[in-house]
Amino acid sequence: MKGGLAAVVASWRLPQTLGAMKHQSSALRVVNIMNFIRAEEPREPMDLMKPVREQMASIKAHNLPATWLLQYDALVEGPYVEFLKAEMPADHEAGIWFEMNRKICDDAGIAWRGKPEWEWDYHVPIAYAIGYAPDERRKLADTAMATFKRIFGRDAKTVASWNMDAISAAHFSDHHGIDAFGNCRDQLATDGFTIWGSPIAAYYPSRINAWSPALEKKHQIETPMFRLLGQDPVYYYDNVFKYPDTMEPAWPSGQSEVFADRFLEMVADAPTQAIAYAQLGQENSFGWPVMGNAYLMQMGKLAKLRRGGGIVVETMGETGRRFKHSFASTPTQAQVMLQDPFGKNDPPERTIWYQSKYYRANLHFRGEQFYLRDLHVYSDGFAQPYLTDPVQQHGIEQRMLAVLDGYHWSDDETRAGRNGVRAMGRFVTITPDNKETPLTLQGEPIVEDRGTNLWTRVPLSDGGSLGVVFGEKEVSFTLAGRQQTETPGLRFEWVADRSAFKEAATDRLRYRFRDFDYSVRIANGSALKSPEGVRVVADRIGPLRLLLAQEE
Repeated sequence: MKGGLAAVVASWRLPQTLGAMKHQSSALRVVNIMNFIRAEEPREPMDLMKPVREQMASIKAHNLPATWLLQYDALVEGPYVEFLKAEMPADHEAGIWFEMNRKICDDAGIAWRGKPEWEWDYHVPIAYAIGYAPDERRKLADTAMATFKRIFGRDAKTVASWNMDAISAAHFSDHHGIDAFGNCRDQLATDGFTIWGSPIAAYYPSRINAWSPALEKKHQIETPMFRLLGQDPVYYYDNVFKYPDTMEPAWPSGQSEVFADRFLEMVADAPTQAIAYAQLGQENSFGWPVMGNAYLMQMGKLAKLRRGGGIVVETMGETGRRFKHSFASTPTQAQVMLQDPFGKNDPPERTIWYQSKYYRANLHFRGEQFYLRDLHVYSDGFAQPYLTDPVQQHGIEQRMLAVLDGYHWSDDETRAGRNGVRAMGRFVTITPDNKETPLTLQGEPIVEDRGTNLWTRVPLSDGGSLGVVFGEKEVSFTLAGRQQTETPGLRFEWVADRSAFKEAATDRLRYRFRDFDYSVRIANGSALKSPEGVRVVADRIGPLRLLLAQEE
């Protein structure tokens, strides 16, 4: 928007008749069904074919499109290829699940590094491309594609992994014309690796960081990356549940009809900016007895939602092509969940996520309390871990550039679900005599899409409201219906030795993570380091603004 957000925030007043959420009708709302297939599961006996047969039957019963991704072992052994060729309708697609096993290593001329008695080894340095040197990654990619083409008579257009790196993705995109990538959602230590701070839904990745969107075209991989698994946007962040809280039908969350309904309602109806994206489905190695009932339930709900016209269901390849046609660079996106996704009332939790190619942000609500829970910024200069040096160990972290990390910068008591030091951005009002009053919610926040901006009004328990506007490059805050002598303030609080924060200048916060320097500029306000973190206070004129786009 010309002139930035400052000119419009101060005059913003939402109409009294506006409902809790208002979204733009032009947004793409899309769900992909993606099941991937392994031919080997060395950890326990498993019927790996039964899930594939049952998944196909359920999907076809509802006339839904679907994507089937084969790990290399399933490409070259077992009945999987023959089954897919015989059973896939015209609106299904097959593609590549890009994780390593003995057979792809043998065919690529790369030594097998897994357990000698295993054909597939799930440990990070063996299963994922980041365990291999860059030239080996390219050989593995070429081998997977050549074998796929030999078997299916065409190139694959969809490739996914639980840990896709930038070198592999760039090679697949540049040399094999891939239309869509899938990569894991944010997670904490699951399967031996952490991902934290990456975009919430879909983006064009950087050529040096598959977890980070490219800012400039010259740094951009020209195939979009989609985050997998249909993640709960509310509880996952604080690691509340001891299982992955996703739509995967193997987990209690994915088996919950309340969660499934509210997650799909969010995708279909909530403000979402340019695109709402979710992936449903399950890998076959969980076994049909574990996933079966919930899988059937989810497919039924998805089919009903599709019939109602709320969403598009298509293959991942189609979504990738649609994304490339619609967006030259990563568009703004949002996830807005204004009801507790599991129906909790003690207290309920709700959340608002916003993403652009410059940053992601999370405004979180816990009962009457609300606060910034997450701020991560992106830079074309920040390389992902293990970009060129192969990972050697199982148990790794892949974290992005945090301005506020509400999980990693909290203390151990908070992480364990008890009262402790919670890293957050806490909102206050400040009077001329420097008196602070914490702000609390009364009622329900109001959220509205306006172009590339997401507008939020938070009604306050002691009168008036706080306006929060997420824009493509900045976030701004303004008070309405309060005493003119009051100004908004933001208190960043965290455990000092866990944060990346280094210093506060009057108009800038400076950070350093993995030897990389980055910063946030402050407009219409000033910052001062405090014992808890940083205190940011608005000037008397205009909204308080955090300018998050990194200066290259």
